[in-house]
Amino acid sequence: MSKFNLKKFDHILIGIVIGLIIPIAAMHIILSYYSNFTLEFLIDNPMFSTILDDLKGCLFINLGVFFLFYWLKMDKAARGVVVATFLYGAVYLYYMFFM
Repeated sequence: MSKFNLKKFDHILIGIVIGLIIPIAAMHIILSYYSNFTLEFLIDNPMFSTILDDLKGCLFINLGVFFLFYWLKMDKAARGVVVATFLYGAVYLYYMFFM
């Protein structure tokens, strides 16, 4: 792990953290602005389809973050955003099939 790359924000951990935080923040904003549901409702009722559609839309924001990192030549951070998106995809599939 190079400290120089971490200071320039070109590190895979930076991408993972940003890729995990931004969809949750967008999901919270969407749920609080457009509906009276909370994230706790999502955890209790995972098959409620409109909230799951909001989650998929929030993951779409990661595409913009990925291209922003790619445009700024921060390839390792862009890889971290992809890893975070795959983690959210795994959680989504777990909710769909096992809950």
